Amino acid sequence: MARLIFKAPYYKPKSKVSRGGYAKYIATRDGVELLRSGMADYINERKGSNGLFSDEGVVINLSQIEETINNHSGNVWGMIFSIKREDAERLGYNSAVQWMNLLRSHRNDIAREMHIAPGNLRWYAAYHNSETHPHVHMLVWSDKPQEPHLSTVGIHNIKHTIANDIFRQDLISVYKEQTKSRDNIKAEFRLRMAEIIESVQDGSISGDSEMVMKLQNLCRKLSEHKGKKVYGYLDKDTKKMVDEIVSMIASDSRIAELYDLWHECRCESYRAYTDVMPEKISLEENEEFKSIRNEVVKMASDLQITRDFHGQDDREPNDNTWEEDLEEMEEWARRGDENQMYLLGKKLLDEYDDPEEAEYWLKKSAEKGNIYGSYFLYKCYRDGRILDGDDSKMKYLRMAVTKGYDAAEYEYGKLLREKDPEEAMKYFKKAAHKDNPYASYAYAKMCAERGDIENAKVYFGRATMQKPALGLRVGLWYYYELGAYENGKAYLQYAAERGDSASAEALRAINKGHDARLIFGVLNLLYYASNIIDSRADDHSKHWPIRGVDRKRLNELRMKNEGLGMRMNRR
Repeated sequence: MARLIFKAPYYKPKSKVSRGGYAKYIATRDGVELLRSGMADYINERKGSNGLFSDEGVVINLSQIEETINNHSGNVWGMIFSIKREDAERLGYNSAVQWMNLLRSHRNDIAREMHIAPGNLRWYAAYHNSETHPHVHMLVWSDKPQEPHLSTVGIHNIKHTIANDIFRQDLISVYKEQTKSRDNIKAEFRLRMAEIIESVQDGSISGDSEMVMKLQNLCRKLSEHKGKKVYGYLDKDTKKMVDEIVSMIASDSRIAELYDLWHECRCESYRAYTDVMPEKISLEENEEFKSIRNEVVKMASDLQITRDFHGQDDREPNDNTWEEDLEEMEEWARRGDENQMYLLGKKLLDEYDDPEEAEYWLKKSAEKGNIYGSYFLYKCYRDGRILDGDDSKMKYLRMAVTKGYDAAEYEYGKLLREKDPEEAMKYFKKAAHKDNPYASYAYAKMCAERGDIENAKVYFGRATMQKPALGLRVGLWYYYELGAYENGKAYLQYAAERGDSASAEALRAINKGHDARLIFGVLNLLYYASNIIDSRADDHSKHWPIRGVDRKRLNELRMKNEGLGMRMNRR
């Protein structure tokens, strides 16, 4: 039986039940708790004559309420919330004051589910201290009779909202256990993938095994997909392939056991307000685990690495410029230091989760010509970290592009690639000549796609020299696309010798006669944010964010960075 019982009958204007009489009944019947002692705003002219309460400041006049309800031309709902005596005593819902505070705090939630504008909602309630099931009666209507509508979904949502508040302490542990189970499932999923990797690497899983065949089929489908390689953007057949792979991995006994535990926790949270338990759907269909499906898509799309990779390069300046507190940064920003405006905005967003104040300072820095402020603000709008209320993100990207910021030129090229390839190549080339490795790679790829192999080779070489980890992608292109086996292995060797573990794995696979593209695709699932794509790439930018700062600060900053460089070299 649900721990919260909720009923929501309604009474029409010509109902056989006297609506005003019902209001009087719930306000004065035996067991109603009267609000006394300092609650004069909520009682009748004669204190203690009824137990009704409502919004704060609403004067209770029972005879006037009866008349209003009787003359109301719309429906009036007579809601009832009831819990067990032991729960009421344990959780403190054994008094009218507690129920009054609860209903006041959720009156707008109730209005929303009933499609009533909050300002039009009218309600009165009374608490009945029943021996076995303490409960509250709540009369609800709207000043606009045509407004209210309470659907089955609305009833469910009201029950869910009120129950979550009443039993919130009990549910905290349930939600924690559910979260833990979800995280464990994802961890076990990755562990199972690691086992598949090992099997592929040591040859114990054959190339014609069901798992490998499904991955290869998915890979081919993704190579034909023109949009974003994200599960939600895929066609029905491709989604089915992803689901089948997830289903195969989810059948592992460890994952299945954890998923059972997760579902039981979910059911426990439902028991607070309903006896109808949620259906246990398969892992691949569960929206709460959609990240797993996207990881499989990521894994398979990386098998097509030599066709569709364009890289990521935020190339932000190092925000660890010096140790100073927020007040000091604000002081420098208010004095007009554009760099401090940028750094302050970034700090407010990253560390203080204050998007409005962050947006203010980032805009100020952009208006003063700071390329980092312009570009970072664009990214915040793009990624939804700050709400782009006036759809101005492209304005700030163009500001950074106009200033010649290579990361912005690279980003702009990516946006233009599909609709205007010629312009995209122009911006990629500009950024490439500013030593942006990802732009060099993107320009090389477009050259290769057009059959300009010689130019592709030149810019692939530039990209690898600037960012050795890109040698993996370049090496695989040479090996599998051009059939230039020795050149491909040379690039892989170059990247491996400079610390790129994925290149080392790919080279080892080739030497053992395995398909390195498959191995890399699986590896990349586990090393999703690894050195293959350096999302910041600070060390490649020739730009430096600190200008207009006093010489003493600049010298201190240089000394700090030189010390950091020495420590890195010693490693």
